[in-house]
Amino acid sequence: MNFPFFFMIIFLIPFYYITSKIASEKESKAREGMKMMGLQDSTYFLSWFMVHFLISFLTSIIIAICSGLGIFTNISMFLFFVFCMLYSLTLYGWAFCIVSFLPTKRSSGIAATLFHIISYYLCFILQDPLTPSGLQYGMSVLPNVCMNQLVKQIFFYNFNT
Repeated sequence: MNFPFFFMIIFLIPFYYITSKIASEKESKAREGMKMMGLQDSTYFLSWFMVHFLISFLTSIIIAICSGLGIFTNISMFLFFVFCMLYSLTLYGWAFCIVSFLPTKRSSGIAATLFHIISYYLCFILQDPLTPSGLQYGMSVLPNVCMNQLVKQIFFYNFNT
């Protein structure tokens, strides 16, 4: 049952990388310079999305292959790959949210790491059977809470079939 923790740590590295690069670009005001030269917002966000998508794609392929070899034997590896990709792509939006509130590369990187780890540990509070389902669904907006619930269901399905 330690898989969700390692899964979260694996995706912490690209999340920290994207957050710190976006923050350093904001700190150096490179985006404002590019906007004066004609950069559109859609092009800017699309370029960061393509960078994050490529990193997520490679990471998800590696995780799906390694997990399929020894951990998950009774589930579709394609669906697990899609799960990894969707989880990683949620972190793209959270990276921009964090950078929009914090002005420097260092503070954004620290906040991204703390957000990622603290949101993972929130799932242990929600595991209590007395926790209202509305609170559980509401907290599933956080990627780590949702991921932890889904991975536990995958493990339950994998070992009970």
